[in-house]
Amino acid sequence: MKRILVVDDDKDLLVTIKSFLKRQGFDPAVTTSCEEGLQILDAFKPDLVFMDINVGDEDGREMCRQIKARAEYEHIPVILISANHEALQTYRDYGANAYIKKPFELSAFLQALRDHL
Repeated sequence: MKRILVVDDDKDLLVTIKSFLKRQGFDPAVTTSCEEGLQILDAFKPDLVFMDINVGDEDGREMCRQIKARAEYEHIPVILISANHEALQTYRDYGANAYIKKPFELSAFLQALRDHL
């Protein structure tokens, strides 16, 4: 079972995504904080990270950069999401593998996961 870490400050979205991922046969972990996301990363060892660029006062792109800077995690695909389409244009500068524009359909989300797992 593939493990997916989801980081977003939108609690309603996290509930929806977590439920959806479980129904699709994934093992999800969710958090509303980049700091907590990095802690979960060490314990959970996800196969993919899906995160918002804006996580409260934190920048998901910086968390992505931190993940990719660590040799043990640089192979993990990271998909960024945001309603700020301009901010998404720099996703590769932070080491992300892909991005999805908000709002998104769950089918597009699932396809992105499958493309990168």
